[in-house]
Amino acid sequence: MTALSVGDLAQHFTSMRNGGLIKSELARLSDSLSSGKVTDVTRHLGGETAGLAGIEYSLTQLGAYAQTGSETQQYLAAQQTILTEVDDVRSATAARLLLVSDASTVAQVNEAAVSARSSFETVVRSLNTQIADRSVMGGANVANAPLAPAEQMLSDIQTAIGGAFDAATIIATVNDWFDDPGGGFATMGYVGDTGPAQERRVSETRSVGLTARADNPAIVAVLKSTALAALANDMPALDADTKRTLLQEAGADMFGAASDLVGVQARVGFAEAQVADALAENAAQQTGLGIARNDLISADPFDTASRLQQVQLQLETHYAVTARLSQLSLLRYI
Repeated sequence: MTALSVGDLAQHFTSMRNGGLIKSELARLSDSLSSGKVTDVTRHLGGETAGLAGIEYSLTQLGAYAQTGSETQQYLAAQQTILTEVDDVRSATAARLLLVSDASTVAQVNEAAVSARSSFETVVRSLNTQIADRSVMGGANVANAPLAPAEQMLSDIQTAIGGAFDAATIIATVNDWFDDPGGGFATMGYVGDTGPAQERRVSETRSVGLTARADNPAIVAVLKSTALAALANDMPALDADTKRTLLQEAGADMFGAASDLVGVQARVGFAEAQVADALAENAAQQTGLGIARNDLISADPFDTASRLQQVQLQLETHYAVTARLSQLSLLRYI
C-alpha cells in the first residue's frame, strides 16, 4: 500500500492559507456587524443584483432632480423678492406722484421729480440683482446684468427727445423708446436673453418654466412710467407745468401697471408651488427607495453575530491545532 504524506513546508503554507481565509471571513463579518450592511452584496443577493441596480439608478436620478429643484426654488424666491421690491417702489412712487396737482408748488414738483429719479435707479438696481454672481432677471443670460445702467438709459431717451420741451412730445418719445421692438429699450436698455422661457425639470414628470424677465411687458411698464417721471428731474430746462404734467402722467401709468405686475408675481408663485410639490414628491420617493435598498443590503445583526462567534471559534481551533502540530517532533518518540 502506497503511503501519501505532506511535507512540513507544504503543511505550513496550507495552514497559513486556511488561517487567512478564516481571518478574512472574520473581518467581513465584523464589518457587516458594525456597519449594518453586507460587505459582499453580490454574494448576499445570490447574484440577483438587477433590482438593486435599478434602485440605485432611481436614487441617482432623484438626487439630480432634488438638486435642480433646490436651485430652482432659490432662483424663484430671488425673483419673487425682486418683484416685491419693484412693486413696493412702484406703489410708493405712484402714491407720491398722484399727489402732484395744479396747486403744487414748484418746490413740491421738483421734490417729486427727484424722488422719481431715485425710484427709477432703485427699480433698475433691483432688476439687475445677482445671486452667486448670476443674474436673476435676464433669462438664460446669467453672466451679465439684464438692464443697462439707469443713467445710460435716461441719457439715451433724452437724446431721442432732442430739443423738444413740450409734454406731449416727451411722453410720445418715451413710449416709442420703450415699445419699439427694433431699438431703444429692446436693443440698448435690455441686454439679457430674448429667447424662449427656460424650462427646469424638477422631477421625472414635472418641468417648471422660468418666465419672469426684465423685459416682461408688466415690468417694462413700470420702467417706462418711472423713467418718464425721472425725466422731470433730468431735464432742468422744462417749465413747472410740463414737469407737473409728466409727473401726473407717470403716476397714473404706475398705478395702472399694478395688476399686470401682480400677474407676474402670481406666475412666479405658482412655479414656486410646483417646485415645492416636486421636492416633496422626490423626497418621499427617495425615502421609499432608500428603505428598499436597505432591506436588500442590510445585514441581520443576530445572524451575523452568530456567524461571527462561530468563525471566531473556528479561528481559535485553527490556532490550537496549529500549535499542537508545531510541537510534534520525531526526536520526542525515539
